[in-house]
Amino acid sequence: MERTAIPPELLPQIAAGDEGAFERLYRATYRQVYSFLLSLTMNQDDAKDLLQETYIRVHGSAHLYREQGNPMAWIMKIGRNLFLMEKRKKTAIPIDTDTIQMQKELSFDNITNVESKLYLEELFTILTEEERTIVVLHSAAGFRHREIAEFLDMPLGTVLSKYNRAMKKLEAAAKKSMSGGSDVR
Repeated sequence: MERTAIPPELLPQIAAGDEGAFERLYRATYRQVYSFLLSLTMNQDDAKDLLQETYIRVHGSAHLYREQGNPMAWIMKIGRNLFLMEKRKKTAIPIDTDTIQMQKELSFDNITNVESKLYLEELFTILTEEERTIVVLHSAAGFRHREIAEFLDMPLGTVLSKYNRAMKKLEAAAKKSMSGGSDVR
């Protein structure tokens, strides 16, 4: 997927109250941000809620953005921080197994073939949350591994290792499934 280029003047314009600039920013970035949040939450409704809250924060905090950084990474970091805050709140609440199963839903809305969609959703659940995040940031949002490492506060080697491990897991599960050796199909 192609990297989203955010014109450098958008965030200062948003900080100055330009609603048109905010709308342009949202239209240019919401798909990648939603995909990222969905990879974290594994639940469409939670991802949509976090998406809305992320852009509310972006709108209210645009004046805090420092132009040296990557605006997309800044937006993603806001979303990730909101996710982590929500996760901390929810961990204090006991969760039953039905709730856990419901949270494992992952959307591949742009895939129209139902069998392929179900197959990918099931296949993607074999990854850990961290692996899903890295794969989505690299493959869907177009971030470089170095940017992901910076964004997730991890060493570059760790990100590369986790990405490669995740891709090998997906490849092995896909091969196993194709040969009929697994329930993942």
